[in-house]
Amino acid sequence: MLNTPDIVKSLRLTQGYSVSELAQKMGCSRQTIYNWEDGISEPKLSQFIKLCVVVGLNPNNLLPRKAIGQHISDKEVQDEHHQSAAHNTK
Repeated sequence: MLNTPDIVKSLRLTQGYSVSELAQKMGCSRQTIYNWEDGISEPKLSQFIKLCVVVGLNPNNLLPRKAIGQHISDKEVQDEHHQSAAHNTK
């Protein structure tokens, strides 16, 4: 089973993003991405949802409900998609 650092790095590499590119799309620092990939810290649920939106995945398809403690609603994913799109057009 993949752990969080492996998931983050795999999602980034699958999309062909550098750490800098993913950080820019996420609206965070490169160090934040490095910390996630190195297992120093983990993304908050809101950051995880945004990561999934950035790479085009539904977060509910990536992790079982018991792993995140709740079902992420389609509205939450859509809201994050709209916020992410607005951030990337600036």
